[in-house]
This record gives sequence, C-alpha cells and structure tokens, in this order.
Amino acid sequence: MIKVVNKACQVLAALAGIAALVFFFFTFVKYNMADGTTVGASGFQIAFGTELYNGLDVAKSSKILFNILLTILSAATAIFTFFSKSQGLKYFNAAISAVVAVFMLVVYLSEPYKFVDARPFDVNSLVYGSVVIFIAIAMFVATFASVGHILVSDYIAVLESKGAKKPLLKRIWQFFKDYKSETKKIVWPGIKDVLKNTGIVLVMFVVIGAIIWIVDLGLGSLLKAIW
Repeated sequence: MIKVVNKACQVLAALAGIAALVFFFFTFVKYNMADGTTVGASGFQIAFGTELYNGLDVAKSSKILFNILLTILSAATAIFTFFSKSQGLKYFNAAISAVVAVFMLVVYLSEPYKFVDARPFDVNSLVYGSVVIFIAIAMFVATFASVGHILVSDYIAVLESKGAKKPLLKRIWQFFKDYKSETKKIVWPGIKDVLKNTGIVLVMFVVIGAIIWIVDLGLGSLLKAIW
C-alpha cells in the first residue's frame, strides 16, 4: 500500500507539471485594444513574441519565457524520477516546482504590465486569463506531490533498513540539534581582544599601504628616468 501511495505521488507530480505546461498554450493574457477589440495571447506567444494582431508581433517577455523553461524542467525531472533512484533528482524536482508555483502566484497577484509588455499595440488595459491561477495551482500540486514522493520513498527506505536508517524528518531535526549544540561551544572574544585584533589589522593596513606607496613611487621615478 505504501509503495502504491509513493507511485501515486510520483505520477501526480509528473501529470501536474505537464498540465501546467499545457496551460501555457491557452489564453494567458487579454489585450483590450484601443479600437475596442479584445485579443488573447497564450503564454508561449508572449514568451517567444509571435504575431498577434494586425501583422504585429507581441513583445517578448523574458520572465514568462524563463517560467516556461522552469516548468519544462520541472515536468522533465518528475518524469526522470521514474527511471532514476537519485535522491538529488527528487529534491531538485521539488525545488523547481516550488519556484514555479510561487513565481506564478506572484504573477497572478501582480499587475499584468509588470510581466507582459503591451508594445507595440495601443491598449486600454491588460487582463490575465484564468489559466494563470491554474498554472500556479498545478505547480503547487506538483510541489506537494514531489515532497510526498520524497517523504514516502524515505519512509520505505527506513522500513527496508529495519531501523538502521532514521526517517528524513528525524535526520533534519537531529542536524539542527547538533548545530545548536555546536554553536554553544563557540567562545566569543572579549572587548580587549576585539580592540587588540582591530588595532593589529589597522596597523597592518597602514604598513602595507605605505609599502605599496613606496614601491609605486619608486617604479614611477624609475620609468620617468628611463623615458
């Protein structure tokens, strides 16, 4: 049953990433033109600057293009987890999915003009299509599914190790406990040591500066004598 849940998380992460990518082919933003016409543009049109209206190309958006590339990477790594047991790949997939999800949420909550260039068209306004929030939701689903896959895979590995391996969350908790105990061993210098070390640094700064100045002066004089 646990392995079925693990595989389901894996499949869901891949499907959610692919769904988000497909959504970029739908109307991402609507251009309300000054002549009263409403024209819709997909995410890919905005990213690559294809022809949109009256023979004019829509201005490219490097931010949307970057997000599409990250979405492709997210979907690809989710698929590759079926063929690779690399833990690093799982973590990378979850991280990329989270970045895209947060980015798309920021896009949805921001004014379209911050991410979509209305040029060269004369527009009254720009309005996001509903797919923007759908992409964000799909990528959040992909993120949660990827994290679920990591946790369940780790739990399976713990069971198979028969207690020799601790669960991931316990290992993370142990790391912070060890880190906290190590920071308590740090001995901070007193005010006298701080002043002493600061004075040494300042003196060395002046000495090195003087040496550089003398060398520079000597070389300058030598060059003048030669030329």
